[in-house]
Amino acid sequence: MPHPTRPPGGRRMPRATAPPSLRIEHENLDDKIYARLKALIAERRMLPGERILQDRLAREMGVSRTPLVNALKRLAQERLVEWVSRRGIYVKRFTKREMARLFEVREALEGLAARLAAPRIGRDEVDRLAEMFRGLDVTPTPAAVRRYVERDRHFHWRLVEIAGNEQLAHAMDSVNMMFFAYQDGLVRPAAETVQEHWTILEALRRKDPDASEAAMRLHIRRSVEQLEKEAEAEEMQAE
Repeated sequence: MPHPTRPPGGRRMPRATAPPSLRIEHENLDDKIYARLKALIAERRMLPGERILQDRLAREMGVSRTPLVNALKRLAQERLVEWVSRRGIYVKRFTKREMARLFEVREALEGLAARLAAPRIGRDEVDRLAEMFRGLDVTPTPAAVRRYVERDRHFHWRLVEIAGNEQLAHAMDSVNMMFFAYQDGLVRPAAETVQEHWTILEALRRKDPDASEAAMRLHIRRSVEQLEKEAEAEEMQAE
């Protein structure tokens, strides 16, 4: 009886390859690990400055070290983790100066978002965004700050969505990943920044692109200036 994998002439048949669906799943393992690690950082379940123990993390995720290392290399390229010689891999910790540079990028991108959103936004949408801040507790208690941060983030990202520019949204997604993961609380008091939100909203209500962009840029520029002051103070203390 002929061997089941050989034709009658005796030559071996090529080994069957795995179904395409299985190959794709295997090839996407690096991507899945990368996405999971990124989510852990964004959710602050892996904190800035925390050492990443590869063996333990691989066991917890049920994967080998190779795809884990590949994912960590991608995160390092995005400056979300850093490899410290002879010490290991750590979740990236940004300095005040680095955060100021990040806010400068936000100033340009979100200024553009406000400009593009101005002619597109409806009055009902402006009212909904304004309602988020109306009567909101702006005291510096942890619970109040947490609620304000959530609404502030929604406000800023909603304008990016309304702007309707896919490339802008992609750029902002990258910036926000670092900003949300590494910025604790608020750069400036909520009682101060909430007033700036009203100015932005009024410009949007008038559908004024120039005023909307100017108000947004000023709003973020003031945070840049605050971070610069804090960076200078820290650097002077370190001398």
